[in-house]
Amino acid sequence: MNDKKLTSAYLKSRVLNSDILLNLNISISDKFGVRDYPYVLIIQSITKKRTRLTIYPTKKDRLLKISLFGQNISNDVISILSKILKNYKIIHTSGLLVKQKQLFYECYLNLNLSDDVKSKDLKTSLDKIRNIFKEVRIEEITLKKRENLTK
Repeated sequence: MNDKKLTSAYLKSRVLNSDILLNLNISISDKFGVRDYPYVLIIQSITKKRTRLTIYPTKKDRLLKISLFGQNISNDVISILSKILKNYKIIHTSGLLVKQKQLFYECYLNLNLSDDVKSKDLKTSLDKIRNIFKEVRIEEITLKKRENLTK
């Protein structure tokens, strides 16, 4: 590894007692050929003490997010879910999160609703397990319109 620097960082001030909307200045290395990708998927994970950003270069301007929530989910159900999702390119997954006997799962797929055959196959497959989960959501993530950053 030629570059010994593993991370980069900078500090940014904010107005006290208000929410913060940051216009982040993030450098994305071209080590993996990101110049060939016109878009980036930015996933924000928020807890009480921190926000984590994960950024993926992508060639698509629309992607699918699958969200599942259920209770008392068995290993068999997880196996069925794995078999369904192995047919799709998963960009990012939250992993399985179990809180107080409730299972949460999210993943982002390199697929959009205009990919007719594959998205219809996905919907059909998820409909088969819809009765097992309390909630199954498919949403399309699209380009974020520019916001007024001076609010």
